[in-house]
Amino acid sequence: MKKSFLTIIFSALLFSSASFAQDAMKKALDDFHQTLAFTYHPMVDDSNFTPIRSRSHELAQKAEGIEKAFESEKDKLKGIESSVEQLEEQCEALDGIIQKGATDDAIRSQLSSIHERFHELESSVSKLENQK
Repeated sequence: MKKSFLTIIFSALLFSSASFAQDAMKKALDDFHQTLAFTYHPMVDDSNFTPIRSRSHELAQKAEGIEKAFESEKDKLKGIESSVEQLEEQCEALDGIIQKGATDDAIRSQLSSIHERFHELESSVSKLENQK
């Protein structure tokens, strides 16, 4: 009886741990997307670069959050490591060029690439979660 109880408890903890980690990755992706949406769409829709110029560091920090969430679950999220790393590197590079006074065209190119990479990553994570 005691073994059955311990097995049930252990299984529940294991399941909740995996669920928590997936929730952490989903939250990190959602946090990043929130910042991305409020910087990318003003640029694309209105040629307004003020949001990305003022929030580029925040975007880089949110990309770092994705990497941290990924690191805690990389064994369950196989095949996306390079996308996670590239997203973080792109965001850091964008922040760097903005801090140095980048042109709108340079920002547009970098942020558009970040936008594409994010949606590819989000799709990959979704597919991996659906396979479980």
